[in-house]
Amino acid sequence: MPAARHATEQLSLDDALARLPKSEAYARKILTRLQRLRPFPPASTAVVDVGAAQGRFVIGCARLGYRALGVEPWAPARETAARLAELSGVDIRILPGTAEATGLPAEQFDLVTCGSVIEHVSDPQAAFDEVYRILKPGGVFWFCTASSRSPRQREINGFPLFGWYPDRLKRRIMRWAGTSHPHLIGHTAAPAINWFTPGKARRMLQQAGFRHAIHDRWDLRRPAEGGAAYRLGLRVVQSSGATKLLADVLLPGCAFATTK
Repeated sequence: MPAARHATEQLSLDDALARLPKSEAYARKILTRLQRLRPFPPASTAVVDVGAAQGRFVIGCARLGYRALGVEPWAPARETAARLAELSGVDIRILPGTAEATGLPAEQFDLVTCGSVIEHVSDPQAAFDEVYRILKPGGVFWFCTASSRSPRQREINGFPLFGWYPDRLKRRIMRWAGTSHPHLIGHTAAPAINWFTPGKARRMLQQAGFRHAIHDRWDLRRPAEGGAAYRLGLRVVQSSGATKLLADVLLPGCAFATTK
């Protein structure tokens, strides 16, 4: 099993700087995928990244011309973000706040992103409610998170097939690791306690007020992202619910997007 990830919010400035090129490429890829839901002209699009850590995604958005800011609860990560932005020659803001309470004004943002954060929050429904509140009508919410469909995961080390454990057992193990064996979870203070299936994501988003279609990661991927083999594989995966299920079992994680 792959080793558990070191807590993202704890990355040093040097590590964050080394990862910045990949983070910028990732931001470009996600923003391009989301253009399928609605146009996002950079100069007129306001983006907020919730759980921004060192602001690498925010910096990537800013370099693409977007009006972007981040929300991050951990002060050392915000300090690293300020230094990283200075070294990158980009002016960004990373504000204190949580996914459940961003402190941002209502209906001001065209796009809200939340990368590998929702699994760690104490109240994911409150987080979805908060995202709905700050999005403009017609705005898009995208998040990636931990999946209950795949046995593969990187949230905890030493537990084979952990993704398939019952959610209640996952939470108990994560809390035990947090107090007794923090090295198993990358010494994070907020281990992954929320795990998702497409059905669970759909129910919670609808409860928050989202009424438009919920798009999964396979819906959003573009044929142009790979070669002939990739395009063929993507067509097969997108062809039915059964092939999407198989792909979700084989590849860890999940991602969803929807429109307010």
